[in-house]
Amino acid sequence: AVAPTIVAAMSMNLGFRAWTIAAAVAPTIVAAMSMNLGFRAWTIAAAVAPTIVAAVEGTCSASSPGDCPAASRESLLLQLGKSGVANLGKSSCPQLRDVERTCSADGCTVLANNMQGRSCADYCKASGYTCVAAWEEVEEDCNVKMTLTCEEAGIQTSDLLCQCAPPGSASTPALAEPGPGHGDPVELSTFFWNVHWECSMAARGASHSCKRNIGRRFVELAREANAEVVASIELSDTASQPASLVDFGLDGWTQVNGPCASGDGGDAAALAFAPGWVVQESGGGCLRHDWDTRAFAVARVVPPRRIEGCPSLCVVAIHAPHSSITAGGDIVRSVCGDSAERCAVAMGDWNTPGSGVAKLWSALIGGAAPGQPQPDERSCCWPEDHHYGVFDHLATNVLGARHAGHIVHHYQLLEETPMKQHRAVSAKLTLPGDGDLAAKALAAKALPTKAISE
Repeated sequence: AVAPTIVAAMSMNLGFRAWTIAAAVAPTIVAAMSMNLGFRAWTIAAAVAPTIVAAVEGTCSASSPGDCPAASRESLLLQLGKSGVANLGKSSCPQLRDVERTCSADGCTVLANNMQGRSCADYCKASGYTCVAAWEEVEEDCNVKMTLTCEEAGIQTSDLLCQCAPPGSASTPALAEPGPGHGDPVELSTFFWNVHWECSMAARGASHSCKRNIGRRFVELAREANAEVVASIELSDTASQPASLVDFGLDGWTQVNGPCASGDGGDAAALAFAPGWVVQESGGGCLRHDWDTRAFAVARVVPPRRIEGCPSLCVVAIHAPHSSITAGGDIVRSVCGDSAERCAVAMGDWNTPGSGVAKLWSALIGGAAPGQPQPDERSCCWPEDHHYGVFDHLATNVLGARHAGHIVHHYQLLEETPMKQHRAVSAKLTLPGDGDLAAKALAAKALPTKAISE
């Protein structure tokens, strides 16, 4: 477990009965060794000094004196030379605050606490440094669970691993990426579009063929985007009944409807999932009970590729009210359960710029707040000389997720006079893959056929 970074056999009788190797050198070395190793002799390789030395000395000083014989510093001088030991404890980032644990020999990579709502960029900047890298730790230690960007905040965690650097210095990430237990990133392509009810109902000048042709264009754009999840808003057969996307050409897809009947009117939203996605639970309905009500659809689904930390995803199609959300949260909790906490993805017409999404999210989905929604640009409405809105966004609270690009399409089929049509959106997320399946597959390859069949 410790080869080849450490020379396995040499001359110091350290006699460690039990010790933990600091995570500054994890995961190359085992992160926590608490068994009776009984090593009689071994030398720390100069290639990893002084980082390992600091870890060893720090651990010994924190443990029972009887576990660490008085050989360490003198023996280290013999092994490493005076300069190597002299540099121990000399920090290049002495101004860092809220340090729960130091994770590098230069003192610039730390487990920082008090990080709720703060990013590593915020943390480093507060002490006059710049952020080089950021990670989510495994459990109050220096082990990397997930790589983050410097700008990602610790929404539901009080600490993050941050690597800072003095301004103008050249630095590279000090901690290792997650090991082979973590899978490859998973790309999720989505498509969503509020076609507006005038087209569906052939109202206010929209042609009688508008819904049929817009429905077909919906499918064409979704396929061009290689979308796996789509959301339709106000593409409906009645005021509150979503139209069938399968009938428009999404053969083999699973549709989840969110009808919202309100008096003589209402609203409609729907989700659809490509073959390979498994819908476990679903629901939908109204987001208010007055004139400003709008519709939503929600599903708890298992994607074809596993997402780290998310056995299932909570996916929402939303047409938000212009005021606030006062209903629907109980349906989301019933459908999604714990998946809403850190495994939610929502898309559609939020009727607000990106800065207003978090408040609506909290009222409907709850759990951790989403990251910055994308796109965050004008998407409403045709004709543009009558309407303006930055309304249509994709958001997620999956830890480690990143936006991976989007297209805000031009208005479609204007010859059908599709009044108030929004611009359709194709948008991608990159989600952290779960390596459990990959690890099991690799392990299976190493087993004899009999063991695999068992």
